[in-house]
Amino acid sequence: MGVECAEVVVNISHSRLDKVFHYRVPLGWEKPPVGSLVTVPLGKRQVQGWVVGYSSPPPGVEVKELASVLSAEPVFPADLIDLAHWMAEYYFYPLPGILRLMAPPRKPKSLRNTITQRLTWSPSQKILLTREQMAALREIEASLKERKHREFLLHGVTGSGKTEVYLRAARVAVASGLQVLYLVPEIGLTPQVEARFRGAFGELVAVWHSRLARGERYLIWDEVKKGKIKVLIGPRSAVFAPFRHLGLVVVDEEHDPSYKEQEQPYYNARDVARKRALLNDAVLILGSATPSLESYTRARKGGSKLLVLTKRPAGRFLPRVTLIDLRAEQKAGNISLLSSYLREKISERLQREEQVILFLNRRGFAPMVFCAFCGYVIRCKNCSISLVYHRTTRDLRCHYCNFRCDLPEACPWCGSSGGMRLLGAGIQKIEQLLSRLYPEARIQRLDLDAARKKGAFAEILGRFARREIDILLGTQMVTKGHDFPGVTLVGVLNADLSLHLPDFRAAERTYQLLTQVAGRSGRGRIPGEVVIQTYSPDHYSIRAACYHNYSYFYKEEMGRRFYFGYPPLIGLVRVRVSGKKEDEVTRIAESVAKELKELLEGSAVTVLGPAPAPVLKVKGYYRWQLMLKGDISERRAEIRKCLNYYRSKSNVIISVDVDPFGF
Repeated sequence: MGVECAEVVVNISHSRLDKVFHYRVPLGWEKPPVGSLVTVPLGKRQVQGWVVGYSSPPPGVEVKELASVLSAEPVFPADLIDLAHWMAEYYFYPLPGILRLMAPPRKPKSLRNTITQRLTWSPSQKILLTREQMAALREIEASLKERKHREFLLHGVTGSGKTEVYLRAARVAVASGLQVLYLVPEIGLTPQVEARFRGAFGELVAVWHSRLARGERYLIWDEVKKGKIKVLIGPRSAVFAPFRHLGLVVVDEEHDPSYKEQEQPYYNARDVARKRALLNDAVLILGSATPSLESYTRARKGGSKLLVLTKRPAGRFLPRVTLIDLRAEQKAGNISLLSSYLREKISERLQREEQVILFLNRRGFAPMVFCAFCGYVIRCKNCSISLVYHRTTRDLRCHYCNFRCDLPEACPWCGSSGGMRLLGAGIQKIEQLLSRLYPEARIQRLDLDAARKKGAFAEILGRFARREIDILLGTQMVTKGHDFPGVTLVGVLNADLSLHLPDFRAAERTYQLLTQVAGRSGRGRIPGEVVIQTYSPDHYSIRAACYHNYSYFYKEEMGRRFYFGYPPLIGLVRVRVSGKKEDEVTRIAESVAKELKELLEGSAVTVLGPAPAPVLKVKGYYRWQLMLKGDISERRAEIRKCLNYYRSKSNVIISVDVDPFGF
């Protein structure tokens, strides 16, 4: 058996260096602890890297010595090294790339004037808990006091006081000498959470996100590592903070797709947070009014404890929901996305000086075809997802299995001619219509364009909270956990925009979006109303949102997931091939699919595709993809070997997305 050597990952981003190198520890040295920052010889130069473990080097490899140790103590705590190893294995991504995600910000030359202005805050007011809140808190407190890892799913309707439960649990954790990680799906939600927590913990709270100055990020990282920061609030990147005594992890709005990284290594911060909590024997709370099917199924199977909040506190009720059939509006001659009923209700609110939110879900829009007379959407016969219209070939195509068909002249369902249309409407056109209909109203659009300028998002929400805006017209940004007591009407202009995306989660996302945006109504003393407009009024996801009935939605959707074989009942992995030359991308994608089908024949894994990605060309790169459906846990090594072979033999990029979101 050879002498144990240090396994070192170098801090250089290059595909040829995405591996572990072995270095001897010089005689007379103490072994640098795992996580230490070192310098090592690489070729003719000295580079920095991190010690990630110790093992015997492969036979026949020349092993050089470590040059120096740069850190008096490990840069990464042991649990982050363990987490990095797990992520590299689970997400099919090189360990060096994972560690670079976790790497601390560089220490600036000067730390003066690096702390930006904090939010103003005042001591938190005493809030009386409901019986359901107290019952949930008792369960969480018991696990915190035992210092034992346990996972909870807090399923509470919108406005039910989930944040207050998180806050009380954090008090117990901090009083016990533990640190708290509080994840939010997007940076825009951090100010309101920060204000609540600063009222309880003052300067023991910090917020972490990518927009902070480098000096401030370094100071926060360092204070978390030293245990001085007790509560850290932030989006998905905060999951990699170097906690000293992590005892409580909260993932708020756990269902939100923003927790899923859209670039390699495509990690889901919710699942990484679960592993982080497990490694630290910490308590994990996943919270949502619309839990993901993955988390709810996990709770039903005993993987987590389900805690339920069914009521809003202080006697406030969930909003009344009115469903508008846009097919009837069209037959009556109204072809706009403002029904006569919604126009009337907007006028009533403006007269009473109440506020209105109008929601148009344009995010992830794809050109699918529907019938304006009956609402029918053409779907793949194999995959049950909507077919996407390709303008270049003038046909309909499935982006899972590559099934194709011609665009029909008449509706296959009702037989009507002239009714097949592309689904979609622009938010700016609706803004113009609102200005014509309500010239005296103060109207503000909130989408990516309106919020692009730094600080614009918070500024618009601040004006709306101060009631300087009457109608807020927004995209997905307005569905998040904002609290505006003046809002008594929410209008969903077209629920179908998310319902018929080419994604097996389309119905789930629609239910979540409708429920979340509806939850912005009636949070004050005045009861709220929600108007949902749709061409599919009988769809179960829309019906379930109307009746605030998660159980009904879960039952209906899980039946379909079982029939077609989709998560959470079965695993799903997307392999994407991209490159500058379309013919090479297509050829490699077909070769990879062919080899994987042969490799996995007779196993529980099915290979679908290859097929063009929904958007074939992005930034000059052509993209094809294939899907692996099934449990790949026993075949990971073989799959990795196959993909690495094609990576080394071609000029294309092969990426792997485990548990993908969006297609």
